[in-house]
Amino acid sequence: MNPISILLVSFVVLLAFRCPIAIALFLSSLFYLLSKGMNLTIIPQTMIEGVNSYTLLAVPLYIFVGELMNSTGITNRIFNFALALMGHIRGGLGHVNVLGSMIFAGISGSATADAAGLGRVEIKAMEESGYRTEFAAAITAASSIIGPIIPPSIHMVIYGAIADVSVASLFLGGFVPGILMGLSLMVMIYFMARTGREVCPVHKRPPLKEIFKAFRRALFPLLAPVIIVGSIIFGIGTPTESGAIAVMYIIILGLIYRELTIRNILSALERTVLSSVVIMFILSTSRAFAWALTIERVTDSIIEFIYGFTGSKFVILLLINVVLLILGCFETATANLVIVTPILVAVAQQLDMDLVHLGVMVVFNLVIGIITPPVGTSLYIVADITKLPFETVAKETLKYIPPLLVVLGLITYCPQLVLFIPNLFR
Repeated sequence: MNPISILLVSFVVLLAFRCPIAIALFLSSLFYLLSKGMNLTIIPQTMIEGVNSYTLLAVPLYIFVGELMNSTGITNRIFNFALALMGHIRGGLGHVNVLGSMIFAGISGSATADAAGLGRVEIKAMEESGYRTEFAAAITAASSIIGPIIPPSIHMVIYGAIADVSVASLFLGGFVPGILMGLSLMVMIYFMARTGREVCPVHKRPPLKEIFKAFRRALFPLLAPVIIVGSIIFGIGTPTESGAIAVMYIIILGLIYRELTIRNILSALERTVLSSVVIMFILSTSRAFAWALTIERVTDSIIEFIYGFTGSKFVILLLINVVLLILGCFETATANLVIVTPILVAVAQQLDMDLVHLGVMVVFNLVIGIITPPVGTSLYIVADITKLPFETVAKETLKYIPPLLVVLGLITYCPQLVLFIPNLFR
């Protein structure tokens, strides 16, 4: 068996035996080097290079922001403001759920933080108002994936570091797709409520005084996305420095609201370290695997195969979407991102495709995997919150994937939906 076959076959076999993705990447790279008789010090060297990036410092910072938000009562303020705005519309708390996630996304950039923190508040409120627990679980899971699209986004930071693309441009490129995601879910919720497929009790329209009161209580959290993205747009800080600014801002808010304690900070730090270590380890081991693929010119072979099959850009983009959606069902978004990005960047360059457009498209595809079984991270989180069987949550959530796929099609074949805002600042 030749070395490249050893690399790929061992990787697939390890995954089939449910070996963690990082270990599978490491061991398959090790087997490859042994088969070539090469120096094994290549692995630690490339692993260190894989995470030796200033840009990647933003990852633990944005994770920490999300954890702090769930410890300081900010999620409750966001939810109450969304409730005052949209609780009276047909579809009621379903729309509130989506709007709350859109606001939360503008601060944390994490689907799991949204599902675990804001989701707990949303599901409790929906159950108490008479909504089916299954409906509350499904829309909470579906809306959580807006987090990695609306800036800031942890996944776009990772893509930017791997593809050597401006993270600021990627952040800006996520605005319109993120808003379209929210709107598409709201349209679906309205349809479900209008046709009687879901019983959605609506709240009485609050007086203007109550809306203003909710806005005032949520004002400082609502300013967080403006501060984070504004500091990047106007050159005050890099995406990484903006993450540090966001951490300090949330800490100050926690102190002002008197809900931040040393215990909360330590707990948030512990969860941040655990999440960050997992991501960084995957990134480091993937670099050794990517190095082997580069040496064996696998990317060139894939490009030749694609163009041997079809020369149509339309068909190639469709194939990329289909493959990424399938991959998302079986592995986490982060793991898939580090594996496919180098390959897809080479394909995009052959297609003369903007790498910012590619990045948003790839992240969008892979985060849909967060709500598709059998991996479906948000599905497991929501199932744990509601105590519903995983299969039930997955089945209910599948109803909300079609509108997301429509948005995916739009951003795939209408690149200006992604590039319009970044082009304004280039």
